[in-house]
Amino acid sequence: MSGKVEILIIEALEPCDQCRRAKEIANALANKYDGVTVRVINLLDPEADRFGVVMTPTVVVNGVIISVRRAPDPERLERLVKNQLGGVAQ
Repeated sequence: MSGKVEILIIEALEPCDQCRRAKEIANALANKYDGVTVRVINLLDPEADRFGVVMTPTVVVNGVIISVRRAPDPERLERLVKNQLGGVAQ
């Protein structure tokens, strides 16, 4: 793999169903592809301010917000991850 991908999930203090689903989708990709990491922070974490988060879940891939207020589409996120990794699947 040529790239690295960080999926950051910003969730509510008490994670909702969409927050849990976002984590499931992201973790599945981290298990499928080398170079993919998942971090989860809550809305009150100072890092969340950097993205101006007001709704959860907010999903950020390599510093770019890709989904707000709902879990990302699994196929779309996988395409994005593969693109960030250089298009090479494990």
